[in-house]
Amino acid sequence: GIPILLELCKSGSLSAQSHAVGALRNISVVEDARSALAEEGAVPLLMRLLVIGSASTLRKSAKCIAILASSGEYFRSLVLQEKGLEKLLQLCLECPTSDTLEHVLRAIHSLSSSSDSSLHILSRSTIFTAHLADLIKHGNIRLQHIAASLLCRLSLADGDKILISGCMTPLVKLMASEKPDGIREVATEALLSLLSAKPNRKTLAGDEKVLMRLDQMLDMNNDIVPKRLPVMVVAGIMAGGSKTCRKILVDAGIHEHLQRLTLVDVPGADKALQRLSMKKKKLTGLLTKAW
Repeated sequence: GIPILLELCKSGSLSAQSHAVGALRNISVVEDARSALAEEGAVPLLMRLLVIGSASTLRKSAKCIAILASSGEYFRSLVLQEKGLEKLLQLCLECPTSDTLEHVLRAIHSLSSSSDSSLHILSRSTIFTAHLADLIKHGNIRLQHIAASLLCRLSLADGDKILISGCMTPLVKLMASEKPDGIREVATEALLSLLSAKPNRKTLAGDEKVLMRLDQMLDMNNDIVPKRLPVMVVAGIMAGGSKTCRKILVDAGIHEHLQRLTLVDVPGADKALQRLSMKKKKLTGLLTKAW
């Protein structure tokens, strides 16, 4: 059956082509069928359909490639041999629907774990990085999750991190999302990556909405998010020991929250508290001398 389906993909009508790709997508979840698809040369054909197929065929081809790419290194290597990463990157910027874009991003996510060269290509693409940030700001929750997960994997220059600093506030908001599973951790990790760029720390600390959300998440009476996650963000903001950031956080009441969290042994709370407390003591001493 697979050779017939592949032939329809090559020379059938647009309708037949779409149905054939849909059938390939459905059987690609079966391990034995995946092996047969590889042996029959399905991957080069699927990559070609990403370029010349109809919108329906494109969506189904992208999902099939995403399934194959997530199935193991062998299939990822087949996709990469066909310049699949470059084609998927281009398609990512041109996707007509959010469903197709989701499949494309999932395929890219799988390929990003295949080799250092794949990560290098992704990390060097400023357009792709900016697109991920835009999806985090404006995409649906599934696209936000995948985009944040990809952002975690990239090795970005500080300049690129500063360029996409606008997605930090949405990432803080995602930290309070209950679903999909893992989105809180992914959002936190992506945020910490951006906070490694010094200017981003002051940008985030100066955002009143962010301070309000951190205050809510750190509150012992609020169980919306595991406390270790906002504690990590506070530590990330204070990574460089900025006086400005320290004062903003202390004034926002973060110090008091950390004191309470330290008493119940929340991971990282003690270290974050020390960073805030040292300066608080110095400020108190200076004010006393001034009077």
